[in-house]
Order: sequence, then C-alpha cells, then structure tokens
Amino acid sequence: MTVLDLFAGAGGAALGLHSAGFEHVACVERDASAAATLRAAGFPAVEADVRDVDYTALAGTVDVLWASPPCQAWSSANQHDGPKGADDIARNGWPWTLRIVGIVRPRWAIFENVKNARRYVERAVLPELRKLYAHVSLWVLNAADHGAPQSRTRIFVIAGPRPVTPPIGTARRTMRDAIGIAYDRPSPCVMTNEGKGRPTDPAWWRKLNNASDALSIATDGARRKLTLAECATLQTFPEGYPFAGRPEERYRQVGNAVPPSLAAAVARAVRAAEEGLGTIREGLSSIGTSGDRIERLLSAAVGVLRRRPPRGIDPDDIDGFVARNVGQLRAMVGDSLSRRTA
Repeated sequence: MTVLDLFAGAGGAALGLHSAGFEHVACVERDASAAATLRAAGFPAVEADVRDVDYTALAGTVDVLWASPPCQAWSSANQHDGPKGADDIARNGWPWTLRIVGIVRPRWAIFENVKNARRYVERAVLPELRKLYAHVSLWVLNAADHGAPQSRTRIFVIAGPRPVTPPIGTARRTMRDAIGIAYDRPSPCVMTNEGKGRPTDPAWWRKLNNASDALSIATDGARRKLTLAECATLQTFPEGYPFAGRPEERYRQVGNAVPPSLAAAVARAVRAAEEGLGTIREGLSSIGTSGDRIERLLSAAVGVLRRRPPRGIDPDDIDGFVARNVGQLRAMVGDSLSRRTA
C-alpha cells in the first residue's frame, strides 16, 4: 500500500506505517531540520509547505494519505495570547489537508491530532469526509496502550471504503521498563521542551506536566532533564535514529512526533480492513483455527465496547480497559465460541 505523508515531521508516523508494510511516495515537511532527518532515515522527503506542493500527479494513485495537521492551535501546552482553535487561521491545517484529500482522492485517509481538537473535527471535518468516504470514524487512543512507555492521548480519524476495527491495546510499559528510571508508570507526555529540563525546586518538580517532571520526581530533583535518546525511546523511536539539526531542533522533532508504535497499530488496523479482515462478517468463514476465531471475535467485542461503554468505564479509556482485562475478555470469548460450536 502506498502512502502520502503530510506534516511528516521527523518520521514517527512514517516509521509506524513502514513497519506495517506501507511504502511512501512522499513525506512532506517544511521544517528543514525535520526534513533532513527524514532523508537521513531513508524516507522520500519533500521539504516544502504542504500548501505549496502540486499533488495533481498523485490523483487516484495513492492508497493512503496520512496527515498530522499542526496541533498548536488546540494543544493544552499552547500558551500564546493569540487566537485559538479554528480561529488560529495561520496554524489550522485541517482545511489545507481536506483540500489535498479532495485532489489526491486516496482510498484511505488517516488523520492524527491532539484530543482538544475533537470538537472541531466532529463539527467541521467529519461531515466533509463523509461526502467522500463510505465509512468515517473517530478514535481516541493512548500510546501507552499500544507499545509506548508514555501516556499520550490522541484522536485519529479513519476514512475509507469499509469499516475499520480499532486496534486492541496491549499491556502497558513503564518508564522504568524503558529507560531504567524509578517511575513505575508510563511516562507523562514527551514534550518539545524536554531539552530545557525542569528546575530542582520541589515546589515545581512535584508537578506532572511532561516527562522531565516525572524524572525529577523519580530522582528527588537530582537530575534536571531527559536526554534526547531517552525521549526518543519513550516515543518508541529505534536506537540511533538519525535526528538532524541543533539540540533544540532535535528535541522539538521528538516531542512533536507521532509515536511509531501507535502509528503502526493504526496502520495495521487499516491494512487488515483493506485485506478484508476488518470485520467479522467478511473474515470469519475463512479463519482456520480456534485461536484466530477468538482473536477476531475479541476484536469485534472491543468495537461493541467502544460504541456502548460499560457503566463506570470512561469512553476514552476503552483501550486501557481492554489492555487491563484482555485475559479475562479472551477467556469469555473463547468460552462463548466453544458453546456456540458444541
């Protein structure tokens, strides 16, 4: 499956897509240092503003368009005094992205952004996508439930010709698991300013605003900041990934990235749907083993949970709920399947 990657950054999403078997035709990124990183990593970087590229030659030839429009207009970390959200016209990349989708007409379109953009996306983006695609859905996923030792919640919009079953969460990894820091939970969100560290004043470092704050708590303020390599590990970049540019530019690339493990989980779900494995109705008759049947039925059950969350379960924590209870859920599905086939 071919993919056009917009707002590609340093290649976090590109790595995840590549691991799921996608082949990039272009990764468009205007930041010079991030584009240099993409080239060093072997991706076909196009160093340009996404608005300035002529996409007409790609019309009808791309399987997947992935876009992570600028999130600063909605980000809770955004402290600027200017307009916010859709009023921040200079940084609202959603209209630009929808225009490109209309030109390229990819078979699938995948969008990633911060959770605070959800209301705008539901109101202004989903209706436009439903004019182009038979199935459009919005997911809220936490990277901690999909291989990253970091709590990072993002929304994903998936648009395509058939429904896609969201990925099932896995057991969570901790900061200690990943980088040996005595913090036995996933790291707080890795931010673009981790290179500045945090003051050692206890009045400050008892707060949990980003990953470096958790580091200060774990070490009683003895260490100010995470290294670039540690931040990259928390984001699930491979060891030695060739980040280019000055130190502050490299930290910014890491903090802005989509965790590759999270992008891979989303990409695998889309690939499964493309190959006809995304729904029980299409795939159940061709599944050979009982174990495969259990996993497929479990995936369908998770879809039901998302539509109708159990009482007392946060709808945005369905993936976490599944990850914490996957053994029991799998046993229940297996027992139900056994009774049905007996």
